[in-house]
Amino acid sequence: MDHPGRLVVSTSGKDVLHVASPVATAWSTGRAVAAELDRGLHPRYARGVDGPVGTPADLARACGIDPDGLEQTLRRFNADARTGVDTEFGRGASEQDRHLGDPSNTPNPCRAPVEKAPFYPVPVHAGVLGTAGGLRTDLDGRVLDGSGAPIDGLYVAGNCSATVFHDAYPGAGATLGSAITRGFAVGAHLAAVTAFA
Repeated sequence: MDHPGRLVVSTSGKDVLHVASPVATAWSTGRAVAAELDRGLHPRYARGVDGPVGTPADLARACGIDPDGLEQTLRRFNADARTGVDTEFGRGASEQDRHLGDPSNTPNPCRAPVEKAPFYPVPVHAGVLGTAGGLRTDLDGRVLDGSGAPIDGLYVAGNCSATVFHDAYPGAGATLGSAITRGFAVGAHLAAVTAFA
């Protein structure tokens, strides 16, 4: 869900991530994500988090974020939230964004001002959800050699195989779905091969 009162900023305090967008797009910017600022973090999610803090400046100091940069970002973010038009990323402009937002938040289900304490700094760390590399396979999950021929007896599925999504990430569970599908194809091929062996 694209929580309307949340943004992810770099150490310069700049908003760097459209939370509802495909993850690959966000990481392709090459900007390091330092912390997430959330106005409505439920206490059960706050474990292990330094906070809450009373002001954005306190948050910036606690996280090693440039306070002036964060203040500039919040001014723009909050002004956009009040008008309902996200001038930085266009959050809330697409049907998918609105579906992932909070329909009770108007005028934009994906943007709400971040103005009232408490503020919760949440560290964000890079993780792997998929891969743009990996071993090439045929439709049966057999690994292909450099000339494109299957390597007998060598199968692969999941994130160690080349992704069907190339440089995109359509959403949560996408890599699981392709791994299950490829695993099924591998199993079917192995069953057919062993039945005649």
